[in-house]
Amino acid sequence: MSFEAWLAFTLISAANIVTPGPAILNTIRRAAQLGFKQCLPTIAANAVGLAVAGFACAFGVAAFVLASEWLWFLFRWAGVLYLAYLGLRLIFVRETLDLGPSTSARPSVSTTALFLEAFTLAVSNPKAVLFYVAIFPQVIQPDLPAAPQAFVLVSTYSAISLASLTTYAALAGLLRARMLTQSRYRGFRVLSGIVLLGFAGKLAQEVR
Repeated sequence: MSFEAWLAFTLISAANIVTPGPAILNTIRRAAQLGFKQCLPTIAANAVGLAVAGFACAFGVAAFVLASEWLWFLFRWAGVLYLAYLGLRLIFVRETLDLGPSTSARPSVSTTALFLEAFTLAVSNPKAVLFYVAIFPQVIQPDLPAAPQAFVLVSTYSAISLASLTTYAALAGLLRARMLTQSRYRGFRVLSGIVLLGFAGKLAQEVR
């Protein structure tokens, strides 16, 4: 893989990643609720999920799923249902906003719960798999070993995702103490839930 190919992949990946989507929305929501530091498991889990999906694509698992219409149908509906679940949860489940050590009712969200939530969101997003499947053949040189090239590409994509989500989370963390109240956070959750349901509906239409 040439430097030019890697640079093109990097630029295309950056444009794809920074565009607001479910992962960014989920990260902003958690940073607004818990603060930047407590949101770090969410950021890390998204990168891990993208890495797992990337290596799966690079080593043929995704190709096998795509080759089976039934498996691809199930995979895409799994992503739709998980997005819908998150959206409904945001709308109907109440969470306490933590604005600092003086807050009497601190939210109880474990590191494991944050990690699994973001990881599942990343690996169940068919858009990420389609991106990998579409781009990898364009930049991986078939006459060179695939594993080192896949490692570079997946690491690059995950690193860009880390940088992007860290930026979004830091901005949300800075603004939360000045602008957020419990009622505003509740409104933000409902709006976020509606947006996620919109993403789920759009994916559901594409599955058909």
